[in-house]
Amino acid sequence: MPCIWGQHNGAQLFCQVAVLLPNNTPLPHGGVLPVVKTARALIDTGATTTCITSALATHLNLAPVGKINVQGVSGVVAHNSYLFQIGFPFLTSVGGVLPVGLPAQASGQVHVLGKLIHGFEFNAGSAAFEVLLGMDVLATGSLVVQGNDTFSFSF
Repeated sequence: MPCIWGQHNGAQLFCQVAVLLPNNTPLPHGGVLPVVKTARALIDTGATTTCITSALATHLNLAPVGKINVQGVSGVVAHNSYLFQIGFPFLTSVGGVLPVGLPAQASGQVHVLGKLIHGFEFNAGSAAFEVLLGMDVLATGSLVVQGNDTFSFSF
């Protein structure tokens, strides 16, 4: 079972994810993908759906598939929605597979979740993340937040 882990500051959890176009076919276990777009993700257990920034959607040349009404603090607002896949980048080492924080463009091994995400765009403003990882992804595994400022997500 793949696992990512990291540190948290008691308020926020971040990890690296790969955002892939919906026509990418998951490779067999251990397969290697060409260069993919990785992004910093905020893990948000309060979000039902995984979302990406407008800028990331543009960078990936994603075409909107419709609109989704989103309830926010200022009321209901319609946002463009997109189909995409989420994966988790890993670096292969002699002793096993280790997760790493990869730069914006990276090649390597990626564990692609087997589900298509129907997420919507959001304007991140000056936020330091491009993906909001919601329960549609988190419910595929087990998230453990520890009091020693670490977390793990097994899927």
